[in-house]
Amino acid sequence: MTAYYNEFDPKCAAWLRQLIKNGLIAPGEVDERSIIDVEASDLRGFKQHHFFAGIGVWSYALRNAGWSDDTPVCTASLPCQPFSVAGEQLGKKDERHLLPHFLELVKQCKFDTIFGEQVESAIRHGWLDDLQTLMEREDYTMGHCILGAHSVNAAHQRQRLFWVAHSIKPRHERGLSGGQDKKRQDFNRYSGCHSTDSGIEWLLCKDGKRRPIKSSIKPLVNGLARGVVYRGGAIDANATSYARATRLKGYGNAINADVAREFISAYMDVTHE
Repeated sequence: MTAYYNEFDPKCAAWLRQLIKNGLIAPGEVDERSIIDVEASDLRGFKQHHFFAGIGVWSYALRNAGWSDDTPVCTASLPCQPFSVAGEQLGKKDERHLLPHFLELVKQCKFDTIFGEQVESAIRHGWLDDLQTLMEREDYTMGHCILGAHSVNAAHQRQRLFWVAHSIKPRHERGLSGGQDKKRQDFNRYSGCHSTDSGIEWLLCKDGKRRPIKSSIKPLVNGLARGVVYRGGAIDANATSYARATRLKGYGNAINADVAREFISAYMDVTHE
């Protein structure tokens, strides 16, 4: 099998298997264990590794960016609950802070390229600092930026921290080695990082106009197919409500595929992948 998918939520895991069956994401196996129970030996034989896989958007975005299923890559959208403004923001004290477990697998497996995503609010909790320090200790160079779904004409903002780690140790001749600091600056600039327009938030609306929105007002969902469930020719209200909640959970845990594709493409342009 090409890909290893690690997803703890059984509903998302079932969704992943259906997407694999339909050929929409890279073929592979789905592991429903917690990442805490995953060992490096479990990952042998796979070319791609997707941790906290959700509904497989990273794999889908990689394909859309022109990344072959046979090209090694690792992705990880680590749990956002410890840092999300929608939660208690317990940060590193939250049991769902699983970055140390993921980094231990990185240390042992030495993935070539790693793409990841996290909520923007994790930055002020020191999450990005910890990630970058530990990645560079393992001979990775990193690029990161804040991207919103509205940047690809979606009707909601959904600001997220996107990051990439590139191993410089195995392939000094072609990666970000040597001039890695300049390459990182080039990548950050290409991706729109370090914007000075931080005091105003703009939302691209359906009429093509950009409008300023009040800080902290972040529309998330703009309509959702009802997915009505029928039983015996009549609408089953309970089943319909449950199906809608399941879809919302899956979408809520997912990343925007178009944003991920653009981020991957920026990396590929800089590194000539």
